Amino acid sequence: MRVSEYDAFGPWIYEIDEDHPLPPLFVPRVEHPGNYRMLFKIPRDIERRKATPDMDLYDYVVGVDNSGIRVWSRREKTVETAYLPFREIGGIRLYQWLLKGVCSIYGGEKTVTLPYNTVSADAFWKLLDTVRQTWPQEDTAPRGLERDAGLVEEQVDIWLYNQLRDLRDRGIPFNADAYQPYHSAFRTGRRFPWTKAEEFAGTLYLHNERELLLLRSGKPEKKGEQKYSAEFTAIPWTALKSVSLEKSGCYEGTLIAAFQLPGATLRTESDPGAVGVVRYLSSLADNISLHP
Repeated sequence: MRVSEYDAFGPWIYEIDEDHPLPPLFVPRVEHPGNYRMLFKIPRDIERRKATPDMDLYDYVVGVDNSGIRVWSRREKTVETAYLPFREIGGIRLYQWLLKGVCSIYGGEKTVTLPYNTVSADAFWKLLDTVRQTWPQEDTAPRGLERDAGLVEEQVDIWLYNQLRDLRDRGIPFNADAYQPYHSAFRTGRRFPWTKAEEFAGTLYLHNERELLLLRSGKPEKKGEQKYSAEFTAIPWTALKSVSLEKSGCYEGTLIAAFQLPGATLRTESDPGAVGVVRYLSSLADNISLHP
């Protein structure tokens, strides 16, 4: 049953259909809405009690067709458009902290970032699955990766272990390669007794024949979000240009792994004492440089 946009408004993401039409501001910009495989609208991040019938209540409309993803963004009373062809998407990341969600889609020249409320997380998992299905189907994984033979999944931090379980429930295949537990370090030049250590995420490095997969926990999108955060990043092997592992120039006793995509660089942190992780990342760096 169709209800007014104002009456339906809340933190939920709606796919566009007869009951949930395009927001009025976006109607002139979204041509042929019936041609999209997936078309949904993302609400403004405001409390329901502050919404009024005369407001533009949606910030984004996202459309997925057979060739890519189009994003329409509200800017006051105007709409901006970005387009990411599937062939240029080098990875996709979902970050969640309590009710806050952020989807990052890494394109060849730009990264598109979409905020959402995690009550509608399934919409973005559906988007992630749609993107992953467009990547090359053949086995493109590099050879010679040195997985940590001592990794025991049951000994992984419970927050990350639950993410592993969720990936399996979603039917995403993977091999567990290495595990860097949540850790901390001091900032160079500020090593005083009262200085709080910098906190780094726990990271699980996974892969399958088509993708490098990163599971992270404890890494904040901003200060204060260390606890209860989780993120999942999928990168097709064909988009990973290089991997490097170097000492951090900002933090003592910390290594930084940099994953170079066509239009972005992703980074993870490692403790030099985590021998299995360092060996794995070093083998990844060596084999990606040899990977065609």
